[in-house]
Parts: sequence; structure tokens; C-alpha cells
Amino acid sequence: MFSIRKSLKTFVKGQLWFLLMLLILLSYVTYWQDPYLAWTLIVLFIQPVIFLLAFIDGFRTKKTVEIEPEERGNVFTFRGFLKSLWFLIPVLLFFTLVTWYADFDGGLPFPSGILAVFLMVNCSLSFLSFIMPSYVLTFYAANAYDKSKTAWSEGFRYIAIYFCGLNGEIQNLLSRFPFYVQRPITLLLCIWYFLVLGGIINMFGL
Repeated sequence: MFSIRKSLKTFVKGQLWFLLMLLILLSYVTYWQDPYLAWTLIVLFIQPVIFLLAFIDGFRTKKTVEIEPEERGNVFTFRGFLKSLWFLIPVLLFFTLVTWYADFDGGLPFPSGILAVFLMVNCSLSFLSFIMPSYVLTFYAANAYDKSKTAWSEGFRYIAIYFCGLNGEIQNLLSRFPFYVQRPITLLLCIWYFLVLGGIINMFGL
């Protein structure tokens, strides 16, 4: 069975993520070395993957996802987000400085540099997911959906959501499919992260 509604829902989520990424990159469009090539790479690299994931998610399977909606609970609160800032601000500041000074002539500006780190981490996690997907997904869920409300857990929650969320949610989607579907797509995504990361780095002439 194929659910068009579910497929469209995933497609819309993918487009929202795509628009968010574009807004981040457009914040420093004046730094782009070749805007026309950059736009071509962005569309060619990202849109096919969104279509692929939306198409896959439309299929109904007997096996359910590893992280069910009821298991997640209401762990995201405004108060919790404020608690997390003590941890988020130093981490984001650190990565901002690292990516900006990655090159002597100036590296990736904020927030594009944070986007590059996001892709780098997800690429690494995607590779690990090819070997041990359940462990990677468990690590993501344990941090993102921790029931604890301490400042420490709130900090790790939003770090996990930002740096591991994309791979975590995709692996959760793929967890209801058999090995011969899950592994090839995971490997394809690992390559995809690497190509998009390379495209962003070239976009800024590094």
C-alpha cells in the first residue's frame, strides 16, 4: 500500500528544511564565488533526495518505526530552551570561530559555517548508521527525547536535534524497512552529505 498523504507530508517537511538551509546560505550571498553554479548544485543535490525520501515514506510496512510518536512525549518547552542556552551559546560560538578561521583568507561565515558542521556531523553519523543504525538512533533518541529537565539535559537535547536530527529522523523513517532497502539508501545519503558539504565549501571559494 502507498499513502500519498504521508508522502506529501514528508515532501513538505523536506521543502521546509530546504528553505531554512537556503535562508542560512543567503545571509552571506555576497561571499558566494559563483552564484549560478551554487544554485545549480544546491537544487541538483538536495531536491532529488527530498523526492526519494518522500517517495519511500509513502510505503506502508508491517514493521513500525523505532521511535514511536507516543514515546517522544512533550519534552520541548520554551523554559527548557532557555535553560539550554548556557550550553548552546558556547558550542555555537566555538564552531563559528573554528569555521571562520579555517582558512587564512577567511573561512565560512556564521551561520553558513554552522550549517557546514551540521552536514559534517550528519555525514559521519550516516556512515555509522550504515554499520550500526540501531545504536545511532538510540543515541539520538536518548538525547533528543530525554525526559529529564535539567539544564545539562536540555543543552544536549538541542545539540542532538540540530547536529544529529536530520540523520536521526531519516534513520527512524528507514527503520521500518528491511536491510536491503535501508542500507543502500543510508550509503547514498552518506555520499549526499559529503557532496552538499563540498558544494557549500566551494561556494565560498575554499
